[in-house]
Amino acid sequence: MLQKPEPQIQVRDQQDILSFGFDDLVKYHGRFNIGGVAMAFRVLAEGFARLSPTAAPERSQISFKSGLGEKGTGVIDAVEMVTRAKTRGCLTLEQTWLAGKPGPATPDGRGKYYFELMVEGRQFGFELRSGLIPAEFIELTRKLHAATIREHEQQRLRQIKEYLALTILAAPFTDLFQLHTID
Repeated sequence: MLQKPEPQIQVRDQQDILSFGFDDLVKYHGRFNIGGVAMAFRVLAEGFARLSPTAAPERSQISFKSGLGEKGTGVIDAVEMVTRAKTRGCLTLEQTWLAGKPGPATPDGRGKYYFELMVEGRQFGFELRSGLIPAEFIELTRKLHAATIREHEQQRLRQIKEYLALTILAAPFTDLFQLHTID
């Protein structure tokens, strides 16, 4: 039985074309923040298709901004593996977005789950649609960061993270993200 090939993200690294599937990104990050890995995978894939539609973008010409802050390790690790943006100093963690204040292209203030991808001077903003992150996830994540989470809650949080990743990978992109054009 033939299996559908896994989607790949491609970047150019000088003369080489590098391909990354979702499973590759999970191997780098692990499963702890797998929903963030899935979000980054979808944003990079869609962003590259829009910002560099005829060829894989040059890795050294990619920058990324995230509102998730330093605890958004799934997003950070996925973006780093594909783009090396963190190593190159081209990954920005916007603390003002994390605080719930609007970023430059987020009129409704949902900055925490807002990302900007720039390729060779062209950029788009990607805002996760309202209602996709369950309240239970937010509550359990707060307990995790406060070190007040119980074992059964940790197990439930892992289940939610896996479910979120599957949802993000399977859903049509326009059901997940609102696209913002940035001048």
